[in-house]
Amino acid sequence: MMSNSLDIYIRSEKDGDMQAADNAAFAKMKEVAQAYKAAEHGGNRLRVHLILRNRQLANTLRNMPVSEGLDNDIELYTYTREDIHSMKILGIEPGATPLLLREKVAYESNKRIHLVIFGAGPQAESLAIYTALAHHLPNYCRDNGLRSRITWFADDKEQFHTFFTQYDSLLEQSYRRMVEIKGDEIKATTYAPAYAHERRDFVDVEWEFVTGKSSNEAVQYKLQLWSNDEEQMLTIAFCYDDEGRNQNEAITLPDEIKKKERVIVRSNCSAAMDYLCRSAKYANIIPFGNDDDDIQWLGKYIMLAQYINFAYCSMRESTGKERSEGADDIEIAIEIPTQGQVQQLWNSDSLNTAKRWSNIYNSFALNIKMHLLGIPPERWNALFAIGTKDVEIFTEVEHNRWSVEELILGYRPATHEQHNETLKDPAVREKLKADFIHDDLRHFSELGTDSTGLPVSRYDRGLTRTLPLIAHIYNRLKDNPQ
Repeated sequence: MMSNSLDIYIRSEKDGDMQAADNAAFAKMKEVAQAYKAAEHGGNRLRVHLILRNRQLANTLRNMPVSEGLDNDIELYTYTREDIHSMKILGIEPGATPLLLREKVAYESNKRIHLVIFGAGPQAESLAIYTALAHHLPNYCRDNGLRSRITWFADDKEQFHTFFTQYDSLLEQSYRRMVEIKGDEIKATTYAPAYAHERRDFVDVEWEFVTGKSSNEAVQYKLQLWSNDEEQMLTIAFCYDDEGRNQNEAITLPDEIKKKERVIVRSNCSAAMDYLCRSAKYANIIPFGNDDDDIQWLGKYIMLAQYINFAYCSMRESTGKERSEGADDIEIAIEIPTQGQVQQLWNSDSLNTAKRWSNIYNSFALNIKMHLLGIPPERWNALFAIGTKDVEIFTEVEHNRWSVEELILGYRPATHEQHNETLKDPAVREKLKADFIHDDLRHFSELGTDSTGLPVSRYDRGLTRTLPLIAHIYNRLKDNPQ
């Protein structure tokens, strides 16, 4: 267990029985939580970062309130070690270099991200989800066929079962394909989103689940084809539980692929891989998964999420006079808040666990957005306005990001009948959300107005306009979060 001011970090033991290790970590969390009283710390709750081994449990707890009796004193944030590895290797931490982006992808570009994962299990699941959470490109707004692609290989199709169950809301609304490779025989089945027959596509990530081995001749051919495609930014990840297999399959990739593409390899004991990667032939092989002792940076994501929450809470409707003078539908924060202001909003009773995680998921995408806007970390010190054209484009990008986030959290789109009910009675929207149904889960062009008569997209626009301020605040305060 480690602490840093209001942040406490508790990790489940790596070895031994998973359930016993997670239970022990939970017991430590409760012990710490019961000893802390927010009233004695200015009303600020203790932020407990709990690193578990059970991925499904960690994900489920992100949608649940803290146990009664502790909710006034602590905030619980759950992760797995695989989450930590994914966040680090993908480069979603503010200021990091994104792994999957080779270059800035503009609205007019035809390039897209393609992540190929070999191996099933928690690390593969985490890598896929954090890729989907953080990577949303502006050219999808121009051409909905330019979806980021995640191709995932497993030895047995049953190995995908847990992922399918956990993220059924997301997959139901995604283009996806199931492929079985047995020797020379290939069987492929393609599935369209559930509402494809009546609505435009609104999920900018597509999925391909393949049963087959990397050594198969057809797989090798496909890898070479993808690598030769100049409009794909290809990254290959080896995430088997067997680290020796990860290393072997990475090393035996065709030389022309190893020289051109980034290849990441899950390897807890990376000394041999580090030595190997000193060779020019293997320079693009990147070991990961040996850095789970370094976790105190997780608190910075909470800090960044707090600023995003501040940006949302600070928006207000423009007055009729302001709009007549050319103002946007919504006015945004333009000044740096005090830490007390930010903390007060974060402590609000209306901000439950799921809503906090919504802000945190948003924070995962900020670094990618800034790269796509062409704003490098060294310019985060400067306060400036995003151009009108980029505001319009990235307002839609933000809606696309939010849509994937909500689907990952388990929300589903409203049916046609439910949508009509919301048009008659805006109060129905909140009732549907309580049942994890959201009427705004639809293509950006199909978004309407809310009970005020104003576009629901105005909040996405407001957040987009606030991005430079959020990045500026983070850059100023990242080394002094209190």
